Amino acid sequence: MTRNRVLSAFLINARKRANLSQKIAAERCSLVTSQKMVSRIEAAPYDFSLDVLTDFVMAIGANKTEFGRLVTAPIKLLDRGNLKVNNDLKLESQALQTSIDSIITQLNTLDANVRPNELLDKMKAARNDISTTFDSGILAVMGPSDSGKSHLINLLMCQEIAPEGFQPMTAASTLFIHKDKKPSYLANKDNVIVFKFMNENEETFNLSRLEGDHDSFVIGKGTYKILEKYGARDENDEILYPETYLAVVYVDAPVLKRISLLDTPGQLIDPEYKKDNSQTIDSLDVRKAYEAMGLADAILFTSSMTKFLRDGEPEFYSKILRAPGNVPLDSQSPIKNITILATQAFGVKSIDEFNRKTAKRAAISFNKEMEHLLYESWQTEVEELVLPKAEDWAERMLPFWDDNTEFMAAFTSRFDELVENTTTTLAQRRLNRLRILKRQLVLFVDQELIKLQAKLCTNEERIKEVKEQDARFHREVTGVLEKFHQLRASIKDYEADVLSQADIILQSLQSEDFIMGFIEDRFDDKDSAKKGISDAIGQYLETKMKRIVGISSKSFAQKVEVLVNEFSALVPSGIAQLEGINLNDFNQKSITAVGFDGQSAFIGGLSGIASFGAMGAYVATISSNLGAYLLVGKAAGVLTTLGITGSVSTLPWLVGLTGGPVVWGAMIAAGVGFLVYKLFSNWKKSMAKSTVKGIKESNIEQEVKDQLKHYWSDTAKGFDAALNGLQTEASKHIESLYADAEKTYDATEITQAIDSIKTVQSIING
Repeated sequence: MTRNRVLSAFLINARKRANLSQKIAAERCSLVTSQKMVSRIEAAPYDFSLDVLTDFVMAIGANKTEFGRLVTAPIKLLDRGNLKVNNDLKLESQALQTSIDSIITQLNTLDANVRPNELLDKMKAARNDISTTFDSGILAVMGPSDSGKSHLINLLMCQEIAPEGFQPMTAASTLFIHKDKKPSYLANKDNVIVFKFMNENEETFNLSRLEGDHDSFVIGKGTYKILEKYGARDENDEILYPETYLAVVYVDAPVLKRISLLDTPGQLIDPEYKKDNSQTIDSLDVRKAYEAMGLADAILFTSSMTKFLRDGEPEFYSKILRAPGNVPLDSQSPIKNITILATQAFGVKSIDEFNRKTAKRAAISFNKEMEHLLYESWQTEVEELVLPKAEDWAERMLPFWDDNTEFMAAFTSRFDELVENTTTTLAQRRLNRLRILKRQLVLFVDQELIKLQAKLCTNEERIKEVKEQDARFHREVTGVLEKFHQLRASIKDYEADVLSQADIILQSLQSEDFIMGFIEDRFDDKDSAKKGISDAIGQYLETKMKRIVGISSKSFAQKVEVLVNEFSALVPSGIAQLEGINLNDFNQKSITAVGFDGQSAFIGGLSGIASFGAMGAYVATISSNLGAYLLVGKAAGVLTTLGITGSVSTLPWLVGLTGGPVVWGAMIAAGVGFLVYKLFSNWKKSMAKSTVKGIKESNIEQEVKDQLKHYWSDTAKGFDAALNGLQTEASKHIESLYADAEKTYDATEITQAIDSIKTVQSIING
C-alpha cells in the first residue's frame, strides 16, 4: 500500500469507529473548515500539514500513538527551496558527465601519434571526481550510550535494523544508505559491508572508495545480522573486532532516498578498552574514532531527559563538533544543521513546558560551555562566523517521545527542515565545485589547442624554442630554488614559534591562580568539577594547540603555494608565440598556464608518506572546495591518503598531530586524575593546587612539545619529498619537450587533431 493509502485507511476507520460523519468531524475541528476538506484529508492526508492532520486526529478521537507512528513512517519530507538547486546540480552534473564521455570518445579516435594523453588523463580524473563524490547528505545521530540513538534510526527507517541495546565498539559507526545505491559488486543477499580504517599500505578509507578500490579495507559482508557480529561486544563485554571502522548498510527505506543516516557509538573512546590486555588503545584507534564523527553533514544530538545536557555531555558534543568535517555548513547560521533531542521525555507535558522549564536553562549553561570548548576552534576554521547565542541553542532543542503526538509532529517538522537545509547547502556547494571544475576543463582544452597549433612549426623552430626556454629556466630557477631552501630552513623558525606559544599555555596551566580562575569559569559545584576538570583542561589545551599550529601551518602553506607557482611559471612550455599561431581566441590564463602542472608534481612527491605535517595544510588548501584544483596522477592518491574528497568542506590535516581532543583529555587525566579528589573546605583552591601539582609531576609538558616537534619534523620530510617530486617531474617534462620538438608530425594529422580539439572545445563549452 502507498503511504497515503495507509494513513487514509487509519483516519477513515477512526472516524467511523467514533460514529462521526465527515460534516460533524469538520465542525469539531479548528483548522479543518469543511466537509469537503475532510474528504480531501481522508483521500490524500500527506497533502496536508502536520498541524492540520493533528487537529483532525484530535477531533475524531483517533489513537494518537498509532497516528504518531504512521505519520513518521516514513517521515514526510517536503521539496521546497531545495528543488531548484538540486535539479540544477543533477542536470549540470549529468550534462558535464555526458560531455566528458563524448570528449573521451572523441580523443580516443585520434591517432596515437597526436593523441593528447595528458588531456585524456584530466578528463578521466574529472569524470571520476563527479561520479565518485558521495552525493547523499549524511545526517548523524550522536549522543551518549542509552540515549536512544539506534531506536531513533530505526524509527526513521520504519524498520528495526540498527541493533538496539548493544554497546558498539568505539568508532564502529554504521551508515545507512538507500538500497538503490547499492553497488553492483555486492551479492543480492549482502546488504552490509564492513570496513576497517586503514589497509596494509597505510591508506585510509573514505566514502569515495565505495564505488572504487576498497577491497583491501573490507573485513566482512553479509546480511543485517552481521551488524551485531562486528559492532557488538560479547557476553564478557569484550570487543570482538576492534579493527571495525564503518559498516555501510543498504536499506529499502523511503527516508534514505533523501538523506543517509549515520548511527554512532556512545563515546569517542572507550577508556577501559585495552589492546592485548596491556596497552591502552593506540592513537590510530583514537584517530579513526574521531574522524568517523566528521562524516556528518547534519546532526541529531540525543540526550536523555533525565540528565539533559549534564554529566559531561557538553564536552562530548564539543568533541564531535570540533572533529574534521563538522564545522558549520553556514557561517551565518552555524547551528541550523543541528538539533538536540531530549529523548525519553515521557514526563514532559508539552513543548511549551519543555521550553519554559528545560530548554532555556539548559541553553544558557550549554552556550557557556561552548564558549570554552568550541567557539575558538570554530573561529579559527570559519571566516565571518556569527557565533550562536543561548537563545539560538534553545531554539534547536526539542523534547522527544514517540508516544507523544505533539512531540512527533514537532520532530517531523524539524527533521524535514534539517534535511532540506542540509541537502540545499550541499547541493549548492557541489554545484559551485562542478562549475569550477568545468572552467578548469575549458582551460585545459584551450591549452591543448595551443600546443597542437605549435606543432605546425618546423622542427628547427620548435627545437630552438625549447632550448631557449630551457636555458632561461636553468638561469632563473636557481633563485626560486634558493627561496625554497630558505622556506625549508624557516621550518625550524615555525617550530620555535609554535613551541614558544605552547610554552606560554603550558606554563599557565602550572599557575594556581590561572587554574583557580579556570575552575570558577567552568564549574558551578564541586562534583561537576571533580568529574570534568581533566577533560576540560585537555580540551582547552587541544583548542589552543590547534589554533597556534593551524595559523602557522596556513602561513607556511601560503608561502609554499607562491613558490610552486613561481617555479611552474619558469618551466618551459615549448610554445613559441610565433606569427603562425593564432592566439586571439585564448585568454591570457590559457597562454601562461599552458605548460607544466606544478601543483600535481609537487603534491605527487608526497606519495607514500604517511604524515605530512604542515604540508597537509598546503594539499588541503589546493584541493579545497573553493579551489577545486583538479589533481592528477600521484597527487590524486595523496588526497586519498589525507582523506580529502570532493565533498570535504574543512581541513582534516591537523588531526594527525594529536588524534583529537580525546588524547589531550587522557593525557591530563593520567597526570591529575588521582590528585583532584583530595578536596577540603575551600575546594576550588584545593583543586587548583592539586591540579597544578599533577601537571608539574606528569610528563604532559614534554609530551606536548615532543608532538609539536614531530609535526614540524614531518613537515620538513614532506617538504623535501614534494620539492624533489617537483624537480624530477620538471626534468621529465623538459625531456619530453625535446623529444617532441625533434619529432616530425604530419601536417594533415595535426590539422585533424586540431579539428577534433575544436570539436571538444564546442562540446565542453556547450
